[in-house]
Amino acid sequence: MDKPTDSQIIDRLGGTTEVARICQIKPPSVSEWRVAGIPSARRQYLELLRPDAFGHLPAAKAHAIGVLVDSRMSKRALRARLGLSTDAHLAKVLQLPVEQVAAWPEEQGVPGLPQVLKILGVQPEQPAAEAAQNDPDAERVIQVQVA
Repeated sequence: MDKPTDSQIIDRLGGTTEVARICQIKPPSVSEWRVAGIPSARRQYLELLRPDAFGHLPAAKAHAIGVLVDSRMSKRALRARLGLSTDAHLAKVLQLPVEQVAAWPEEQGVPGLPQVLKILGVQPEQPAAEAAQNDPDAERVIQVQVA
C-alpha cells in the first residue's frame, strides 16, 4: 500500500473539478487542499467513496468487488461495506433519490447501477460496437462461375 500525497489523491479522484462536484463545493476550495491538506471530515468522506484513491484498495480488487455487487451483494451488505447506517445515507453517497434506494429489497442483490460501481472504483465495461452492416445471409453467399 502506498501513501499518496493529498494532491495525488485529488488527481486519482478525477481532479479538482470532480472532487469539488463530489463534495458539493467550489473548485478553488479543493485547489487549496493540494497545499494545505484535505480537511479531516472531507478526507473520511472521500476515503469511504474511493478507498483505492487512498492506496487502501488495489484497482484489481475494486473491480472484483464491483463484479460481486451487481450479482450478489444485498443492500444491507453494501451499507455495511460503506459504513453507512441508513438508506438516506446510502442514497446521499450514491446521489440517488432516497425513495429509489429505500425501494430496493434489504436482502436481495442491489442493481448494478453506474453509481454503485463508481463508488467502488469500478468503471463499467463499454458494450462492443456492432458492425455497421450486418448481413444475415453473408455466410450463405457463394461464388458462382458463369461460362
